[in-house]
Amino acid sequence: MKTKKLTLVICMLSSILSFFGCNNFPKENNVTVTELHDVVNNPEVIVLDVRTPKEIAQGKIKSDALEADFFENDFVAKVTAQLPKDKDVYVYCKGGTRSAKAVIKLRELGYLKTHNVEGGINAWKAKGYKVE
Repeated sequence: MKTKKLTLVICMLSSILSFFGCNNFPKENNVTVTELHDVVNNPEVIVLDVRTPKEIAQGKIKSDALEADFFENDFVAKVTAQLPKDKDVYVYCKGGTRSAKAVIKLRELGYLKTHNVEGGINAWKAKGYKVE
């Protein structure tokens, strides 16, 4: 009986730690908001905002950033219709999780120059960068 309880406790702790632990997003896809700030006005760079329309209404990193709500069913179709595969694309959301997932999806589809902006617009604002 003690073995079953111990096994259950270990399984529960493992689940809790994996839920609250570090994410498994590839770090090599990440850039800082400072790195984005340095290239944001380069015409060869595309900025993609994957937040909801309600979040976008509160301001954007770049006014002409492409928009595609990560939670929408047509997210992949909408994004792939707008993005060339040969340009650097900097993807951001509110805190960096949705954009990391979006980058993974896009890289799987051959968009190898996609970059997740760590910390999203929250990190951008924390650095004191302008929101448009």
